[in-house]
Amino acid sequence: MNQKKFTRFAQLIAFEFKIPVVPINIVNPLNSVNTVNRANFLLSILIFIFLITGCGPKHYVREKVDPAGIKKVAVMPFENFTADEYAAEKIRRIVITDLLSRGVEVVEPGEITRIIRESKIKSLSSIKTAEVQEIGKASGAYAIMIGSVEYYGISRGVSVTYPEVTANFKLMETSTGKVLWSVRHTSGGADFWTRHFGSEGKSLSEAAGEVVREAMNTFF
Repeated sequence: MNQKKFTRFAQLIAFEFKIPVVPINIVNPLNSVNTVNRANFLLSILIFIFLITGCGPKHYVREKVDPAGIKKVAVMPFENFTADEYAAEKIRRIVITDLLSRGVEVVEPGEITRIIRESKIKSLSSIKTAEVQEIGKASGAYAIMIGSVEYYGISRGVSVTYPEVTANFKLMETSTGKVLWSVRHTSGGADFWTRHFGSEGKSLSEAAGEVVREAMNTFF
């Protein structure tokens, strides 16, 4: 990368993340700044790397809970708050596949439908402790997972389009009805490279898989 391109790249980084860019020598950048500016330069690079990698999902884990002890989970139908009528079921299937890949046994969706119908459960978002316990007894699951999909689709910026997925998951112990773990995560969006260089971003299905995988990584 020549001096002109490097300077342009540095300017884009500064504009995107509002970090200071100090004058540097493309051949030997650290020798071109004084001690104070050198520290600022290195700090700027660290901040840039941190922002590129992003923050992890917001989550809660109950104290003294051992994920390894959760051998069987009943994944309930998720609530759908999106324009895509199949979004919740798509995310649910990805969750089931992810859990199975981690060695967690999952109750068959058809069995879950039967249990919900026979138990006459009206609302999964405000499910009662007794209902959680009933599902546990009927399915043999150690925990149930409820969830919702807030956003699932393609968003449009000024000059780019990008996938966005936002979902919430909650794991509840069937013996007590207590929450073991909960998480909210968003994946997708136009990244730095897509906005400024027009590089091809991830697909909607890839963003959905990413939001599930990263959310599950906070517990399992």
